[in-house]
Amino acid sequence: MKVKYVILISILSAMLFSCRTYELSDSDLRWQPYIEGDILIFESNKREQDTIVIKSIEIHNNPDDPLAVFPNCVQSLFVVGKIELLKLHAGKNGSKVEFKMRIGNNKLRYPGVILYLNQDKIDKLIKTKFINKEVYKIEAEESRNNMKGRPFDLQFLYWSKEYGYLGLEFKEEYIWELKSFIRDGQNILSQKPG
Repeated sequence: MKVKYVILISILSAMLFSCRTYELSDSDLRWQPYIEGDILIFESNKREQDTIVIKSIEIHNNPDDPLAVFPNCVQSLFVVGKIELLKLHAGKNGSKVEFKMRIGNNKLRYPGVILYLNQDKIDKLIKTKFINKEVYKIEAEESRNNMKGRPFDLQFLYWSKEYGYLGLEFKEEYIWELKSFIRDGQNILSQKPG
């Protein structure tokens, strides 16, 4: 009888310890610059304005396969304003950032833009200046295979690890840029040069 319990405990222990937890690293988290209460004020080159308030930033640990007996655990971080703006995710294929910003006209079509946070992908990003800040110019390519080849309006994201979304460039030279980044009553965008 004792042998059966020892075997059962050994098998359960092996199964439990074979499960892996994938967590966002400090390096991954540096891609997320926002805190709750930040106010982002954008303006288009057509003089339209849109204001986004960061309502919540949440980290969740979830199973990668909810039907598995002993699933791996993956970690995700969500930044939410009016809608989800940004998602960081750590899993068995590495870490990634999903850029989910939607701004202005609801008729604009946005691809599902994902940046995998491995050094090869980061090294290939275009660095440039946008509103006098050093940014990554990220091509807005659809990441989901079933949506590739469809026409989208968004062409580029301008992203800063310090300020987040600095701009969105759409077809026909339609551009939205961050005019103010209000944190604790101060416009931190105008406090430091890029």
